[in-house]
Amino acid sequence: MRDEVLRDRLDRLVETFDVSTITPDPLELVLRYRDPLDQEVAGLLAAAFAYGRADIVVANVGRVLDAMGPSPFLYVKAFERSEGEKRFANFAHRFQKTPELVTLLACMAEAIQEHGSLGALFRACYRGEDPDIGPSLARFVETMRTRSINYLLTSPNDGSACKRMNLYLRWMVRRTPPDLGLWTFVDPAKLVIPLDTHIHRIATFLGLGRRKPPDWKAARAITDRLAKFDPADPVRYDFALCRLGILDLCSRKRRKENCEVCLLREACRFPVK
Repeated sequence: MRDEVLRDRLDRLVETFDVSTITPDPLELVLRYRDPLDQEVAGLLAAAFAYGRADIVVANVGRVLDAMGPSPFLYVKAFERSEGEKRFANFAHRFQKTPELVTLLACMAEAIQEHGSLGALFRACYRGEDPDIGPSLARFVETMRTRSINYLLTSPNDGSACKRMNLYLRWMVRRTPPDLGLWTFVDPAKLVIPLDTHIHRIATFLGLGRRKPPDWKAARAITDRLAKFDPADPVRYDFALCRLGILDLCSRKRRKENCEVCLLREACRFPVK
């Protein structure tokens, strides 16, 4: 009975949050563009730096994209490290600075020059017979990254939850808004939820996960629980659940005024007091 209630409330929550509620979210940056090639490049940049406050991510990565001109894809395709070092000399996002940004752009440029696009590279890495997206993501990351950007491009092989890379895959793969559905060769059922602090906390409140470390196993376990409600698209709940955290509607210090109006209150392990 509890699962039936939780599924109903989650479905209602998904209906509450749509693209009109997206601000602040790094996906805003990707939706600036219409060309899928630009969306792939903008998406990987936005996802790679999607840590810290969402509004600051949007501001910092937004300035990078503005400096790249009207087509991020064309800029990266013709990227020259020396020119990039000058153009982005003042870049800073938390503990990442110009060298990490330039190295990431150089790795993206090499991938595009060799495969034609980031999507084509992921297609070459994708195996439909894999149990989930993890092995394909690991191949994709290992093809691209160097040691200096291990933090920006994380791999399941490291045990990481890979929140930012799974976020990128959600944007590229899922077929319904706010996601883009560009990579139709990937089965959405293979996706793993982008496990950030908001999702980890809220999943604990809802009894969707019990694992304390926010690692790949925890992300996989939460995804498996959500798959009971929607096996074809378990990650469709991510955007709405994450909005609860980003918009401070479900905070670590639970507030009675928020809990009383929360759609998930009947399924929450911590009832309103």
